[in-house]
Amino acid sequence: MDTGWEVYSKMVLKQLEDLGNSMNGLRREIQELKSNIMKESRTIQVHIPESYKNSNKKYPVLYLTDGPSQFHHTVGTVNFLARNNRIPEMIIVGVANTKRTRDLTPTVRDVNRENFADGGGADKFLSFFEKELIPLIENTYRTQPFRVFSGHSFGGIFAINAFMKKPELFNAFISISPSLWWDAERLIEEAPVYFTQNQKHNSTLFVTMAAEGERMVAPYKKFIKVMKANSDEDGKWAAKEFDDEDHGSTVLRSQYFGLLHTWKGWHVSRELINQGLPALKSHFDMLSKRFAYTVQIPEAMINNVGYQTLGKGEHEQAIKIFKYNIDLYPNSANVYDSLGDAFEAKGDFTAANKSYAKALSYAADNDPNKAFFKANMERSRLKMSKISE
Repeated sequence: MDTGWEVYSKMVLKQLEDLGNSMNGLRREIQELKSNIMKESRTIQVHIPESYKNSNKKYPVLYLTDGPSQFHHTVGTVNFLARNNRIPEMIIVGVANTKRTRDLTPTVRDVNRENFADGGGADKFLSFFEKELIPLIENTYRTQPFRVFSGHSFGGIFAINAFMKKPELFNAFISISPSLWWDAERLIEEAPVYFTQNQKHNSTLFVTMAAEGERMVAPYKKFIKVMKANSDEDGKWAAKEFDDEDHGSTVLRSQYFGLLHTWKGWHVSRELINQGLPALKSHFDMLSKRFAYTVQIPEAMINNVGYQTLGKGEHEQAIKIFKYNIDLYPNSANVYDSLGDAFEAKGDFTAANKSYAKALSYAADNDPNKAFFKANMERSRLKMSKISE
C-alpha cells in the first residue's frame, strides 16, 4: 500500500504531466530511476529544448532538487533567457525528494543528533548524482560537458556542500536561501579552507538570500564575508539579496540571476547580430573557450543574418549563410525553406523547388509551417514551368 507521501507524489506528478502535455514547446519526460545508492526509486523530470529534435546539437544540463515544485518555473526562466540570447538552451533535470532533511543536509555533529535524527545524508545523495543520475542523463541525451546545479533552502546548503566537497562535479552552483544555520553553522567554519582549495577550480558559485529573519540572514552574511575574502578578479563567486522576497518567493528571481551569473558574457546583442556572420563566429568562438565546449550559433540567429543579407540583394552570400545553417542544423525544416527563399530570390527556381521540397519532407505532421512550405514548393514549381514554356 502506498504511503501518504507516495500517494501525494503520484497526484502531483500526474498534475504536472497534464500541465506539461498542454504547454507549447515543452518536451518533458518522466523517468523512474532505481537507485542502488539510495536504496529506493527516484522520480526524474527531464526537459528537452525544442531545438533538440532539429539538430545534432549537444546541450549543457541544469540539475534541480525539489523537482515537482521547482521544475516548471525554472523551465520557463531558462527558455525566456535563451530566447533573449542571454544564456544557452539547456536540458533541465528535476529530482523529486523523498526525505529532504536526510538527503540535502551535511553530516550532523553528535551534539545536534537529537534534533535532526534523520539528517546528514548529503554526501550519499551527492554520490547518487555523481554515479547514477549524471551517467544516466549523459548516456541518454546529447549533453555538453557543462553541468549546473541549483538548490533551494536545504537544497541551498546541499549546493554549497557539493561545491566544497566536489567542485569538479558541476561547473556552476546556484545556492538559493541556504539554511547555513544548519549544524551550528558548520559549513561556515569549514568554508575558508575549501575556498582556498577551490581557487584552482573553474566552478562558479552564486548565493542568494531573501528577507528571512536573523536565523537565516546572519549566517548567510558570515558566509558571504568568507566568500568575498577569497574572491578573485573574475568574480567566480557572487551573491545577491532580495529584500522584497521571502523564503518561498525568492526562488524564481534567484534562478534568473543565478543563470545570468553562470553564463556571464553570453549575451548576443542586436548590434552584434547586425555585424554579420563573421562577428557571430568570433563571439561564439570566445564563448567556446570560456565555457570549454563547442558552442554553436543558434539556428534562428544565423537565419536572421541570412535574411538581412538577402534583403541587401547579396544572393550568393545569403545562400552560403543558409547552407552553413544547414550544416549545423541538418534536421530542421526551416533551414531548407530559408535556402529555398534565397534561391528563389536569385531566380534559380529549380534549386528553390528542391529546397522547399526538402523542407516539406523534414516538417513534422504538427509543424504549423507545413502548409507554408507546401505553398512555397508549388509556387516555385509553377515558376519553373513558366520558364520552360
